[in-house]
Amino acid sequence: MKAQCILCETIDELDDKKFKTKQLRNKPIRMYLCPECEGRIAEKTVARINTGKFEFHKPKTKSFIEKPAKR
Repeated sequence: MKAQCILCETIDELDDKKFKTKQLRNKPIRMYLCPECEGRIAEKTVARINTGKFEFHKPKTKSFIEKPAKR
């Protein structure tokens, strides 16, 4: 299955047996992010959380690390 990233508009070929592909196929309203964009957003989100000015509306369940794990 081919999917287009909503941010950088690159087209990626996805494995049909992966869970993310099945989600996109069954619920086409879901958005696809390529691994590069997803990693960039994760880094910026963790940095924003670690500033202390970010306020959660839900209770905090996990402690956040300085850098997200590489996939």
